[in-house]
Amino acid sequence: MVTVATRDCTLLSVNFSNISRRSGEVRAVAAHPAAGSGRLRRMMGSSSGAVFSRRNGGHMCRLLGWSSAEPVTVAELLGEPALERLRELAAVHAHGYGMAWYAEGDDQLHSHRSTLAAGDDGDFDRFVHGARTRRGLLHLRLATPGLGLGLVDTHPFVADGMAFAHNGAIFPHDRTDLLLPTGADAPAGSTDSERYFARLRNNIGHKQGGAAVARAAGRVLSRVRWHGMSTTSLNALLLTPRELHLISLHDPAAEPTEVQVWPADYQTHPPYLDLSLLQRDGQSLVASSGILREEPGVTEVDPASVVSLDDHGGVARVSQISGRITAPLRRSA
Repeated sequence: MVTVATRDCTLLSVNFSNISRRSGEVRAVAAHPAAGSGRLRRMMGSSSGAVFSRRNGGHMCRLLGWSSAEPVTVAELLGEPALERLRELAAVHAHGYGMAWYAEGDDQLHSHRSTLAAGDDGDFDRFVHGARTRRGLLHLRLATPGLGLGLVDTHPFVADGMAFAHNGAIFPHDRTDLLLPTGADAPAGSTDSERYFARLRNNIGHKQGGAAVARAAGRVLSRVRWHGMSTTSLNALLLTPRELHLISLHDPAAEPTEVQVWPADYQTHPPYLDLSLLQRDGQSLVASSGILREEPGVTEVDPASVVSLDDHGGVARVSQISGRITAPLRRSA
């Protein structure tokens, strides 16, 4: 049993037992035919990454997700070099952090959020080093200017048995309520991400496999474009009872400007919105750029796809997001 103490002194206790190791289908992440061309930019509804400079920075965060055949801590998954890079990024992405996870022998979705920077909160260290999980996600927040900094604005958002974390921004802010499904509950916070999550859940319906998530994410982009909004990234992690889905949907040419997103002593860095996949025996990790940089076997994820990690450490499926789905054709998207 591992007990994680939250800031309000609530104790999160998790019991673990061994699980059987199963083999799963693993598919390579293929290069999208639109990668490196203007097609992805047209799909995102922007001819350049200028939306970030016009808006003085978007919602810029770091994402980490994992699945493991055996219970494991985040520290064990990452290893010391990558864990140190995560800490360095947390000093810049310092507007709160959160995590959601499943533990061995426990089908309950656990989550924890904090408005503190990860490096300033002892719960973060206790989780990273002490909580053994089967599948989970972690989010470091660098908030979009003008949006709230309260706990209700902090990722991950949890609803309908799913947890969701987003890296990106949807503009303008005063239109993002148009993403909400008819009859949806009022959002608790101010973020475009919470509204994105509501529309995504509505689009997924009862089908939660990778293909359904890919269609749902594409339809979110369709609705964004229909209502004259713009985004350069709908990158996100969606944790469900059976799988972890990495939504990779961004303009590869877009780069944030006029806001610091890398530690000051970084001389070089990868494209900010790129996503990476690392597969090892019985383990799979997905991450935002800057976390998995030097580890062998890292693969760049297609910028218009969904990578679905199963519940025993494998890649269950890679689903493409087609331009046909993202076309702004109807309000019902």
